Amino acid sequence: MSQTTRTRQTREKSRARIVDAATELVRERSYAELNVGEIMERAGIGRTLFYRHFDDLADLLLRVAREAIDDLYDAQIALAETRVGPDPANVIEAIELPVDVYRRHGPVLRALSEAAAADPLVAERQVELRDRFDQLVGDALTRAGELTGNPVADPAESARALNRLTEGYLLDAYGREPRVEPEVATRTLTEIWIATVIGGRPPA
Repeated sequence: MSQTTRTRQTREKSRARIVDAATELVRERSYAELNVGEIMERAGIGRTLFYRHFDDLADLLLRVAREAIDDLYDAQIALAETRVGPDPANVIEAIELPVDVYRRHGPVLRALSEAAAADPLVAERQVELRDRFDQLVGDALTRAGELTGNPVADPAESARALNRLTEGYLLDAYGREPRVEPEVATRTLTEIWIATVIGGRPPA
């Protein structure tokens, strides 16, 4: 193995340890309480090496949240592609996906939301994600209105409202302990989505 390969592997391992340490810490405290020294101490690496891997805490948090963001986007696509008709049972299955993402990544997504309030880089990333989600759901609401014969007045604004409500509810439900049971969260959000789209309720 060449020296270059060993150096790269060592760097990758160090970076992974920092990411793991930060992931653990955001489950214990708010983003505002995080600091480089504690993260590096948890990682077992000298503090001065932090900036060889990351620009700042926001850069690290975006790396920590990458898997959660990717999972959330996949769930949002599935939800947006759901065909809502007279039988709303398929909405339940689609809602289960974002609920599961927040159940697994809630503290990280909560930290990302907190960071967006203070850091322009994270805020810009959050705006991009929200705009993408709003477009997906707006298109889905338009299709659902055509399918059910019950169009919403303004699909774009309804999508924005539904997404912010869903995001806020799931952050509150899974960002910290105690947590809401997934079945309860799924049922609650399904009722709201169905009431908006077809004015009905999911099957008991």
